[in-house]
Amino acid sequence: MDDTTIINLSHLMALQKRFDAVANNIANSRTTGFRAQQLSFQEYLKPRMSQDAVGVTTERPPSQVESAYAFTSLAAGEVQITGNPLDLAIRGTGYFAIQTPDGERYTRDGAFSLDGAGRLVTLTGQPVLSDNGAVTVSPQAGEIKIDTNGVVTTRQGALGRLRLVDFSERANLQAVGGNLFKSDQPPTDVTVGTATMLQGAIEQSNVQSITEMTRATEITNSYEMASKLLKDSQDTTLLNQLATVPD
Repeated sequence: MDDTTIINLSHLMALQKRFDAVANNIANSRTTGFRAQQLSFQEYLKPRMSQDAVGVTTERPPSQVESAYAFTSLAAGEVQITGNPLDLAIRGTGYFAIQTPDGERYTRDGAFSLDGAGRLVTLTGQPVLSDNGAVTVSPQAGEIKIDTNGVVTTRQGALGRLRLVDFSERANLQAVGGNLFKSDQPPTDVTVGTATMLQGAIEQSNVQSITEMTRATEITNSYEMASKLLKDSQDTTLLNQLATVPD
């Protein structure tokens, strides 16, 4: 396989990965608390040596495209007032801590409910964690109030303070189905006053639908051009047009 073919194929693969990420963002543009996923790309120089009359020299290697890493957009989504006392939106940095069968996971989705045992859970039934474990509300507890610091109270008294956690800049948040995340580094608890909770509201997805649809169109056009070049052309001038993956 010659270098021009490899360059074309690397670019097509990068475009496909970019399109998959954009398509997933668009599909989750209405998912509560969803964080847009992006890909970073870098140049990969394939090592190549050649020998001239003097001795061994290094030629400029073929330039290929490869994905460096995926990252999560931390921009806040729009807050929607619902009036549901079990809906919570976070103002500021931080994530709710959720207990799952695979360990703790983290989310900005505050659309909660009570399960049959009276536990505060996500819409998929996973317990929301407080500073002393899952919050359980008895049927006789009456009205549920959650203040800006996450303290849950009823007429029977305080039931605990919901945990808010955050991550260092070095941490890599990875989406694990919809709007849950895991991290390659442990979280730290958010101190009181750093972020606040708003009862009766939820945070929408932070996906910018028009931007993502524009990206999808640009990627599709670039993919079609790259496919045509792979099939019909070995012109290096045209191949240079493949150097940039649309943002």
